[in-house]
Amino acid sequence: MKVNLGVFAHNSRDWERVLSGNFDRPPATPDHEFVQAGLAIGDLAEPLGFDGIWAPEHQGTPYGMTPNPLQVLTYFAGRTKRVSLGTMVAVAPWWHPVRLAHQIAYLDIVSNGRYDTIGLGRGVAKSEFDAVGVPREESRQRFDETLDVLKLAFTQERFCYDGKIFKIPEMSLRPQPKSRDLFSRIYGSSSTRDSLEILSRRGMVPLFVGNKPIEDAGKEVQLVNTFRRAVGLPPCQPKNVLIMYCTRTAAEAAHAHEWIVQADVDVNLHYGFADASNFKGVKGYEAYASREATATAVLASAVTGSKTGAKPKLPGYHPSNLMIGTPDEVISRLMAAQKACSFSEITIVPQFGHMPYQEAQRSTKLFAEEVLPVVHTWEAPLHPAALPEPPRATSDLDLRLN
Repeated sequence: MKVNLGVFAHNSRDWERVLSGNFDRPPATPDHEFVQAGLAIGDLAEPLGFDGIWAPEHQGTPYGMTPNPLQVLTYFAGRTKRVSLGTMVAVAPWWHPVRLAHQIAYLDIVSNGRYDTIGLGRGVAKSEFDAVGVPREESRQRFDETLDVLKLAFTQERFCYDGKIFKIPEMSLRPQPKSRDLFSRIYGSSSTRDSLEILSRRGMVPLFVGNKPIEDAGKEVQLVNTFRRAVGLPPCQPKNVLIMYCTRTAAEAAHAHEWIVQADVDVNLHYGFADASNFKGVKGYEAYASREATATAVLASAVTGSKTGAKPKLPGYHPSNLMIGTPDEVISRLMAAQKACSFSEITIVPQFGHMPYQEAQRSTKLFAEEVLPVVHTWEAPLHPAALPEPPRATSDLDLRLN
């Protein structure tokens, strides 16, 4: 089974300044230091034997500061020779589809065909949509039209498009990509059943990013394969992104608790999960609006370190997605996760919350030394639970009732 290394940059200790609106003073630690530290993590991938390097797309807050994942991957394409490249994910509605197609094609060329997981998503955070000037209620339409354009651009030399949002005159993608199968490399990330069905019926394979219980993700794989069967497609296996912290002792692993708490704060503040009004009335985000939101005051107290009052658990990373512990424990957790979800490939994220990057590097090296060789021997099978349920046989009673 392939194992990739995810590259993130978080300035998690800057939330207090951001929430207070005190922008007259700079962050205590400049953003560029976190970006450079994250890039240093990525530089470990090839020499340590990882199979790929993946990057996210986020902007405007201290969380995940990577405004263009293809730019990051182009950087690593020039610094590596073997590893594959992936996005987790590029947010399609924020791009003009022709510009996205050109950048994918260019990265395909400069990496010599190594961009093999084109992970795309629809986006969630109101602040990010506002920053790029894209109405969030258009996200699903923009995503669908972008997929249409990418398919045309990657399969035809000349193409045009007449959508509700995008009007593209007849043109060619130049330079044309080196690889002729780029559209088949697109993986879709979704958090709602409607999006999952739309992507599945279009042939997209799911990409899970650790925001739901691994067992629920496994049930969604079965649902995906049910949708695929309905349109004549074979069953598929997802790719998963998982949090990782590998330590020599269980006592050392306990340090991860405070970093996970901070990571959950990061997620809630960045995406606006603390306030259900961020999603109510926004077409395409009804599932988010229906979730029980945690009060903003709870998040603010977490950021400032207040210990007073009982605090409900923040929504965030589910424990089943946390590959934390000694090498043997991490191997056991990975094995259980693969059985539950049937993923074919994983990307581990070794730095989260305000974890020091030196700690992330130490953990990554230990994982590469003692866990990676084991996981590389796994076949990563598609388990029966991820397959559609067999059609129910029609009985005489059914026939009479009909």
